[in-house]
Amino acid sequence: MVRSMHGTALALTFAGLLAACGHAAPEHAAPEHARPHDDGDDQPFAAATNFEPTAFGVEVTGTGRPIIFIPGLGCPGEVWSETVAHLGAAYQAHVLTLAGFAGRAPIDEPLSAAVRRDLTRYIRSRKLEDPIIVGHSMGGFIAYWIASYHPELVGPVIIADASPALSGGIDEAKELRSKWKLASDEEFAQRMRAAFSQMTHNPRRMAKVLDLIAKSDRHTIGDAIYEMITTDLTGHVKDIQAPVLIVAADGPLQVRIRGQTASIPDHQMIVLPGAGHFVMWDAPDGWFAAIDKFLATH
Repeated sequence: MVRSMHGTALALTFAGLLAACGHAAPEHAAPEHARPHDDGDDQPFAAATNFEPTAFGVEVTGTGRPIIFIPGLGCPGEVWSETVAHLGAAYQAHVLTLAGFAGRAPIDEPLSAAVRRDLTRYIRSRKLEDPIIVGHSMGGFIAYWIASYHPELVGPVIIADASPALSGGIDEAKELRSKWKLASDEEFAQRMRAAFSQMTHNPRRMAKVLDLIAKSDRHTIGDAIYEMITTDLTGHVKDIQAPVLIVAADGPLQVRIRGQTASIPDHQMIVLPGAGHFVMWDAPDGWFAAIDKFLATH
């Protein structure tokens, strides 16, 4: 069975760099750079109507209800193509690709915090009303973050196989960051290809994005892993006001997700039998049925 991104089978490649299953996540306060601050307006992260994000690029299609898609670590927005097509023109899809991933230019600041900040500004500047937030893996981590720190800003939230905290201490985080940053170009590309090939039962679908994933910036990958290990959102998810649907892979991470999200006031979690980390590819019928029912209700 192909294990999820955080399975022990990937401990020496990519997934295990994020979390070794069976270790409890340490208690980390959100770092200072991650805390809301006043940008000189009447609300944190205010933005003018002409605001352009630096932490991500975005492709907008459709004209209906706004829905924002955040891909995972190293991934292009293209991983959401089937879901965008399934939902159709009734939704206005805002598909992100994060800075430093899949060939996009990197930025010199903690990425998850920067995406949370810029996405908050983006929603306000575009006057998106209660946008649906959909996040996979690292994108799900960011979705927890923005929904808990800015609960008034978002509509329903859909999480694909992601938890609000990872295991590991500061020393492990530093070691993993260095391992990725110091890799040669060849080593980095090989590790990325090997790791991501194990995260899905659908190798043909993965093959369509694997070249782009391997073009991610290794410094950004290392820094993003460090940031996620040292940022624990478990104590904050209780502040989420939006309804949350969590769709988990059929692997060991589901236990951690269930425990860490128990305090979310309005949430439901389902596990798709046999699905690996890319649940939207491995069990598309179950994924589409789950999100359709959730969105019809909310």
